[in-house]
Amino acid sequence: MKTYRYRELEVPLEKKGDFRKVLARTLHLQPEEIFNLQVERFALDSRRKGSPHWSYNVIFDVQKDLRVGGNAARGLTQATREVESLDNDPLKDSVCLPSHIDIVGAGPSGLWAALHLLRKGFSVDLYEQGKPVEERFRDIRKFFVDRIFNPTSNVLFGEGGAGAFSDGKLNTRSRNLFSEAVLKDMVDFGVDESVVTFAKPHIGTDRLVLMLRKIRAEIVRLGGKIHFYTTLEDIEIKDGRICAIKLRDCANSGAVTGANAVNCAVSAPGHWQPCEALVLAVGHSARGIYELLHARGVALESKAFAMGVRVEHPQSLINLRQLGRDVDTRLTGSAEYFLATPTLNKTCSAYSFCMCPGGVLVPCASEPGTLATNGMSYSHRNGPFANGAIAVPIEAGAAGFDVKTAGTLFGGLDFQRKIEKDAFDVGGKGYAAPAQSIKAFLAGQTDKSLRKSTYPCGLVASNLWDWMDKKICQSLAEGFQNFERKIPGFIEEGLIVAPETRTSSPLRMTRNNDTLESVNTQGLFVLGEGAGYSGGIVTSAADGVRLAVRGRR
Repeated sequence: MKTYRYRELEVPLEKKGDFRKVLARTLHLQPEEIFNLQVERFALDSRRKGSPHWSYNVIFDVQKDLRVGGNAARGLTQATREVESLDNDPLKDSVCLPSHIDIVGAGPSGLWAALHLLRKGFSVDLYEQGKPVEERFRDIRKFFVDRIFNPTSNVLFGEGGAGAFSDGKLNTRSRNLFSEAVLKDMVDFGVDESVVTFAKPHIGTDRLVLMLRKIRAEIVRLGGKIHFYTTLEDIEIKDGRICAIKLRDCANSGAVTGANAVNCAVSAPGHWQPCEALVLAVGHSARGIYELLHARGVALESKAFAMGVRVEHPQSLINLRQLGRDVDTRLTGSAEYFLATPTLNKTCSAYSFCMCPGGVLVPCASEPGTLATNGMSYSHRNGPFANGAIAVPIEAGAAGFDVKTAGTLFGGLDFQRKIEKDAFDVGGKGYAAPAQSIKAFLAGQTDKSLRKSTYPCGLVASNLWDWMDKKICQSLAEGFQNFERKIPGFIEEGLIVAPETRTSSPLRMTRNNDTLESVNTQGLFVLGEGAGYSGGIVTSAADGVRLAVRGRR
């Protein structure tokens, strides 16, 4: 038996999943002559407009020699099967952990850290300031109607973190043992198994909610305790080591011991408790945690991030430009775009980020009196509109931009707050969002009327040049002109809904990348997007797996 790999096997749209027959026909074999056939990766190839197809990378065994090369087998090479396991991580024993670990934050990194630490026999308490995901879902829907902001249960905070109410993308730039473990866990919790092999996997908010409930149940089954409605108020450090944490929780709430949490309205005073190991998995919008850590002397550093706007287009336009005419999107799914361009002054660039095919826009804020926007989509991605962030890179500390604290540690965070507060005020202080057609934006004019939008809290026509940072506006303008050349109609049919400020954190909790421990505070482990070392659901969750795999008692 010999092993071969075939790359970029072309499979017609209507034959998705029928790659065995296509491979056999390509190699002049009978399907039954192919053994141990596995898909390593597959993707939609739409480079030939009007004629997209599925492209598969597969590995398989046959009992005879195959001729490598030639037109029919141009993607064929001999191969060996590599058996990979988390146990093969060379640094798996590099972290010494106590038997009990406290975790703050029930987003991807916190949940996966808890799950894998419990599997290794550690005791875990997981604290989340927000609510269980099903209660959080109801709070968000209520907010869209009454505009009453809940600072602990919203699009950003609560079980599942910000990723639970996003596009639900699971793709990552580089897959490794840790990210593969995350995807396999998701399959075990009910997600379609194609997420392991599809190049751009996606769940959608509706299915993420179901998956999160199963993860919660598994954590409880393994003996973990989940405390919702519980906020980290303070930490105590002695001789460079974490020794205690101060928590504030609901009166009589206790810990979750089943699938549902106790809903409490009365908040008790904060209480101190000993802590030998604290895992911070708080997400990049927990600004109060950054301020607390800085006050207690924990090492932080400013880092580059990005801000910009959301843009919305008819999905039919994106489908036409990206896939071509007469392509059945029931077979391909709604089309996406990935755009980037250097600006004319060569000092910045504008690029698309977190594009949501068939998605909707949502208000996104973590503090009262501020407004930001985000995009999300459901599993079918079949809505009539597409949206995406168009972002402009910002230097560390927001140096060179319009903010009084530019160049300081908190310059980037203050810059975010300034734009979010201005947007809230311009929108009328009721979570309506400032909006402008791309065409009017390029002309520096305010629209007399606005296109239809999925944004649920209303739009206010506004000239963004009047209140947004001028350098950001200039970079966006140059980017839009470039994108029009790539997607004709991008300007004419595009609507801007502003602002997009939460692409990533402007701060980093400085850590040792082997141990994931703070560089100057022993026993404090910092994970995920809030720590500034990951971006997205999978890489954040993988950070949690990495800590557990490398941990030992």
